[in-house]
Amino acid sequence: MQVKEWFSTWFDSPYYHILYAQRDEVEAAAFIRSLQSKLKLHPGAQVLDVACGKGRHAITLHDLGLHVKAFDLSPSNIEQAQAFATDNLSFFVHDVRNALSPEFHFDAIFNFFTSFGYFDSQAENQQAFQVLSDVLKKEGVFVLDFFNPSYVIAHLIEEESLVRGGIHFKIKRWESEGYLYKSIDFEDQGECFHFEERVELISKNAFIAYAAQAGLHLVDLLGDYKLGSFDEKNSSRMIFVWVKK
Repeated sequence: MQVKEWFSTWFDSPYYHILYAQRDEVEAAAFIRSLQSKLKLHPGAQVLDVACGKGRHAITLHDLGLHVKAFDLSPSNIEQAQAFATDNLSFFVHDVRNALSPEFHFDAIFNFFTSFGYFDSQAENQQAFQVLSDVLKKEGVFVLDFFNPSYVIAHLIEEESLVRGGIHFKIKRWESEGYLYKSIDFEDQGECFHFEERVELISKNAFIAYAAQAGLHLVDLLGDYKLGSFDEKNSSRMIFVWVKK
C-alpha cells in the first residue's frame, strides 16, 4: 500500500481550513487586483490557477474578466470550488507533476501563497516547472508567490497556541535539512490529531534556475503583496514574474 504524501492528506482535511480560516482574504484579493493592474492581461485572457484550493483566488481572477482554469490536488477542495464554476471558470483535480492536456494554452499562469516546495526532490520541482511551461504561450507570464526563506527563518515563531473554530491548535516550527517543518496537534470530540507540514526552503537562485531550465526568463521580482521591490533581508515574500521566450 502506497503511503500518501503529507500534503494530499492535510490539505484534504477539514481541519486545515479551520486552522487557516482567518487568512486575510481582503489582502489576497487586493494583491491579485494590483497584480492584474501591473500585468494588464487583456479581457478574456486564458489563465491557469495552480494549487487553487477552494477557488478563492480563481474567483477574483474571473471577476477581473479573465477566463480561468484552476486545479488542486485535493478532491474535496475542487468539489467545493465547483459551486462557483461558470462558462469561463472551471476547476479540476490535478497533480502539477503530471502533464496537462496539450490543448491547453495559457496567457498567464499563477501559483499563489506558497503552494510549492512540497515535493521530495529537485527533479520533481523541475518537472512541475516544465509541465507549466509546456502549456504557457510564448510571451506568456508565469507568476509564483513564495515566502522569502531568509526572512522566514529570521522571524520564525517556534511555538504558539491558536484557537480556531473552538479547537485549540498547538503548533511547533523548526528548520531541518533544507525544509521548514510545522507540527500541528489538537483534540476534537475526544480524538487526538497530529499533522505535519513540510515546505522546502527554496532559494531565490534555485527558483530562477528551475525557471530558466524550463525556458522562462525573469522580468521582475517583488517582495510583498503591495508589489514592493524585493530585498533579501527585509522582504517577506518572493513574487517572481517570468516570461516564456
